[in-house]
Amino acid sequence: MENKRWLDRPIHPSLPAITNEAMVFALILIAAVVTRFFDLEARVMSHDESLHTYFSYLLYKGQGYQHTPMMHGPFQFHILALTYYLFGVSDFTARVPSVLFSIATVWMAGCRWR
Repeated sequence: MENKRWLDRPIHPSLPAITNEAMVFALILIAAVVTRFFDLEARVMSHDESLHTYFSYLLYKGQGYQHTPMMHGPFQFHILALTYYLFGVSDFTARVPSVLFSIATVWMAGCRWR
């Protein structure tokens, strides 16, 4: 029998395809999802966040987007306006794109170091 690292061993003999490493990664990913979505709407918006949501709301209402040097590029405003269109306007939906990209970052970091 070969000597495997702890992370390379299966979590159970009946599940040889699922290693301890995959289970640890899944738990980290679940923790990322829970901690990012927990009580999301109750937090107070920062100044920048409130500006992004306001101008995204204007874009959602059909008043367009105009880039100014004080604001970031158009992607964030367009993705927020799309989120408003799909899920409605609220503090929660204003934060969903940031949460999803944050979770994707955890996923990519885990895939990078596998």
